[in-house]
Amino acid sequence: MRIKPPYIAIALLFLSWLVDYLLPQFRFIFGNARYFGILIFVLGLSTTFYSFYLFKKNKTPILPGQKPTFVVIEGPYKFTRNPMYLGVTIGLLGMSIYIGNLLSLLSPIIFFVVMNIAYVPFEEGLLEKTFGKQYLNYKKKVRRWI
Repeated sequence: MRIKPPYIAIALLFLSWLVDYLLPQFRFIFGNARYFGILIFVLGLSTTFYSFYLFKKNKTPILPGQKPTFVVIEGPYKFTRNPMYLGVTIGLLGMSIYIGNLLSLLSPIIFFVVMNIAYVPFEEGLLEKTFGKQYLNYKKKVRRWI
């Protein structure tokens, strides 16, 4: 897991813009309707940054692969085990709507799939190994995504 999730998200955001620039014929959202995407983007990033804050508050590492020191179960963690990744996925969806290109909608899908396959299982395994039954009980109560 050498590439950190924020870099993946930024690359996908850039590719969304590039696809729109190169293939404008796939635009499907026009005018003021695009600005709804900004609202969704802000909602997604707010979820991510609040989740980030909760990790900092509880002094547990944020970067994937670092050994966790605390299981955060407050705030959005009551509803999803991955609010940072969910927030980024929602943010990418918002920017895709703002960009308005059908192909840009691939960016949140790609991010979701990569996180779900490459990052989340590894992180959950680390949490299970570190916290055992405490994490397994949390895992039974709270869904991976929503």
